[in-house]
Amino acid sequence: MPSQEAVMEKEIANVSIGARFVSDGDCGTVKYIGEVPPTTGLWLGVEWDKPDRGKHDGSHQGTRYFQCRSATSGSFLRPKKADFGIDLTKALSDRYVPDDLETGGIDTSTMYVQDEKNKVTVVEMVGASMIAKKQSSFENLQEIDLRETKVCRTGSEDFLKKLPNITELNISKNLIPSWEEVSKMTRQMPKLILLNLSENRLVLPSNPVSLATAFSRLQDLVLNNMDLDWEQVMVCAPMWPQLRKLFLCYNKIAAITRVQSDLFQHLELLNLESNQITDWQQVNLLGHLPKLQSLLLAYNPLSCIAFHDVPVGQKTALFPHLHMLSISHCKVNEWDSFNELDKLQRLKDLRYKKNPILDGIQLERAEERVIAKIAGLTHMNRCQVFEDDRKGAELVYLKTFCADWLKSGGSREPAKSKPSQQFLEDHPRYEKLVQLYGAAEDSEMRNQTSALKDTLIVMKIRCPDDPSKRELTKKLPGGMEVTKLKSLLHRLYKIDVSDQKLSYISHKAGQEIELDNDLRPINYFSIETGDTLLVRW
Repeated sequence: MPSQEAVMEKEIANVSIGARFVSDGDCGTVKYIGEVPPTTGLWLGVEWDKPDRGKHDGSHQGTRYFQCRSATSGSFLRPKKADFGIDLTKALSDRYVPDDLETGGIDTSTMYVQDEKNKVTVVEMVGASMIAKKQSSFENLQEIDLRETKVCRTGSEDFLKKLPNITELNISKNLIPSWEEVSKMTRQMPKLILLNLSENRLVLPSNPVSLATAFSRLQDLVLNNMDLDWEQVMVCAPMWPQLRKLFLCYNKIAAITRVQSDLFQHLELLNLESNQITDWQQVNLLGHLPKLQSLLLAYNPLSCIAFHDVPVGQKTALFPHLHMLSISHCKVNEWDSFNELDKLQRLKDLRYKKNPILDGIQLERAEERVIAKIAGLTHMNRCQVFEDDRKGAELVYLKTFCADWLKSGGSREPAKSKPSQQFLEDHPRYEKLVQLYGAAEDSEMRNQTSALKDTLIVMKIRCPDDPSKRELTKKLPGGMEVTKLKSLLHRLYKIDVSDQKLSYISHKAGQEIELDNDLRPINYFSIETGDTLLVRW
């Protein structure tokens, strides 16, 4: 009978340093294999993916056995407690080949209905066999989803040659140890376009250029939550010559240090949400990517935005094709950042929710200011900016800051108008708006103190024909035009402005009154606090 030590040695004969494993639902990497005195037998020195899952940093009783990134991410584990996973071939068979092709893997013993007389009628799953046979014929597969199936290696490459038509592969949250192992899989999938590797921990390639042929047609790559920094991304980038979309969310990217000129030449979308980027000047290093159209930076601690290559009022050469930018849930704390965004040549879609600059300002006022500051916006926080929205916002902006403009040297007589440089830097589009609409008159200038508060109408908003849409209570300015109210309702309920039919019920008279003129302010219809707005379509 073999000794316990011999059994252990056999269990880990194929395990090497760097192997990935799962134990009790947590994943980690093998960093050491051997004895740990004064105990006997073999141990695995492991580093857990969760930094607080372990007990030490790779040291034990004054002896260092391996290195850890965290003081509490290391442990020693007996081999029998580690599951080193299965190969891709077996995972495919387990997922796509049912035990019984005739029934499609469905337990027919439970497929029946029983009537009140206890008569049993068997339910036939029409087409189950055909679907099962089609899925189990790997030549027909185009999309493979093997998320969290403990895949750790390629397996039979001859078997993988049966996958010539795969275009999408999801092998996220598995036990794959390295990019070399990934390349063995993808090399057998010549039509692969989309690859999701999220929540894996991959050793960087020693020669990334040599692996490029394994990803030659890859266009979309998802690398979320992989503990990557930007330098590691740059090391890997030569492997992806045709990449169009790259997702790098929930990583450890704190600094964008370089972007080689020959990389990411076809990249159209880059998602860096939920990282730790603080410096916009590092973001500007991405500004030379020739085809970048969408940049997502939400949930990064960015506090200001600036393009120093041109002065206020001019267009930056950076990001020449960028039309969508997301900076929601960042730390932007100054309106100058929105002035800077007007320097972008093609920005049309901006998402900016939950930034400190918006604290204490009414939603509608903030939206008006952003629209007025950025001339090209057609979409804002996933809602369309209509022509009436823009005109209304720019007129309000003119009235709101007219007093400051006059005080700084502006004049309603163009020949005498010389606003200060500081005003022009704070409001770079103001002079253009004056030329477009004319300067605000004294009677139009908005009182920013208590006047607005005095004119707010508190009312309920209901959709009587669709109870699934929640009832809201809103404070609306009495001077809000019906057309702007419809734009607000579009953002709240996703109902097209052109389809909306508005009326209200007076809390005093109980009578329903139609809002039949989009150009009138809502107080024209004698709406009062306590009334209920009805939205139909």
